[in-house]
Amino acid sequence: MKLPKVVFFARGYQADYFPTLASNRYEAVFVTLTRAEKRIVERRGHKVVACFECDFDRLPEEELPEAYLRTSFMADRFLGRFDAPMRRHILAKERAFWSRILDEHRPAAVVNELVAIEISEVLLIEAEARGIRYLAGMNCVVNDLFYWLPDPLSLSGRFIPDSRPGDESRRAAEAYLEEVRQQDYKPFYVQNLSDRRALRPIAAAAAKFAYWRLKRLFGRRFSYETYSEEYAKKLSVFFKSFFVGYDRLEDIPDGIEAIFYPLHQEPEATLNYMSEFYSDQVSTIENILKCLTPDQVLVVKEHPVDKGSLLRRKFRLIRKNCSALYYLPAEVHGRQVLDRASRVVTLTSTVGWEAAVTGHPVYVMGQIFYDNVPGITRIANFADLKAALRLPLSDQSRASLESVGDLVARMVEASYRGNPFPHAGLYSEDNRKAVVHAIASAAGA
Repeated sequence: MKLPKVVFFARGYQADYFPTLASNRYEAVFVTLTRAEKRIVERRGHKVVACFECDFDRLPEEELPEAYLRTSFMADRFLGRFDAPMRRHILAKERAFWSRILDEHRPAAVVNELVAIEISEVLLIEAEARGIRYLAGMNCVVNDLFYWLPDPLSLSGRFIPDSRPGDESRRAAEAYLEEVRQQDYKPFYVQNLSDRRALRPIAAAAAKFAYWRLKRLFGRRFSYETYSEEYAKKLSVFFKSFFVGYDRLEDIPDGIEAIFYPLHQEPEATLNYMSEFYSDQVSTIENILKCLTPDQVLVVKEHPVDKGSLLRRKFRLIRKNCSALYYLPAEVHGRQVLDRASRVVTLTSTVGWEAAVTGHPVYVMGQIFYDNVPGITRIANFADLKAALRLPLSDQSRASLESVGDLVARMVEASYRGNPFPHAGLYSEDNRKAVVHAIASAAGA
């Protein structure tokens, strides 16, 4: 019997990981974005049928339908350095790239990630046009489980299947919520992080900054990605950490209500795609401040994996010029802030979820898995937020343990065993078999 084909778009860590998911249950077809990723897949012993950077000059420009993208040119984190005509040129080649691959191989499914860059969005559009399933995994909140996103352009809980969870899923949900309510709870992805002044990461950042800067200045071949600004940021905040300080929770006067905004890592797909109209966090912070009463202050804390982000000039300027604004470092545990804060305003943060579980009023402005839980306040615009924050705390809705437990149980029920994201057990045989099974099941193999 002929095996179904599965196209793997191997980006970043996936260039090394996806080749391990080759199986006798389907025919794996590998595609990469960059030349470097192509070399990694080939070193794993697999053929790369197409590489966008390698093929770029030879690709035709395919005609673009009107309003082709579901988002906009603003969403992609890399391509903003090109002017509008060049962007349309690149987009037309992206469409030609995926059209050729999908028409030639006719896969049962494509495997990528949550849409985080433009070429992935084009893959989604072209796959949907051909009735091909786009498999983008997302971690279930319960460890070692993941599910396929019903819409790879949204993390919203509106798309989680409204199933009737079984007893096993409900027990898993109860155990998980008990864990989250513990004061020292930390998700797996913020555990064992390096110190902000560790020398090895900063030396690596310096080397990578030099590489990407030289590549941008002197490289003649088309390159989709560029990371020079990202590594420049790491270097800048490393040195500023020796001279610039933060606020403390103790600095907030007694009797003043603290509103908590967890800062997102930049750049990040949850900003550019899940919160596209709020992705400028300087503007978002300023507009939240405009929603506050004289008896409220805004507390902003860095993301645990983005230490020093609030030391950047753009954030320091608003700290200097805006009253009622407090900055906390990444090292402060989110629970300490929740103990002092009465409400949480968030785009898509995990801290917003923890706040909901622990009984805080939560106002969600982006698309995230818990945005549809009864008791969570979805915010459409800043006028809505201003009205909500000026209501007394006693009038605020809160998510009940029953409602959050029902969501977790439904997520567990819709999930597969395994974890296809970077973690200690990523390459273990048990995890590999579990992820292969999830792919094969979704592809009808």
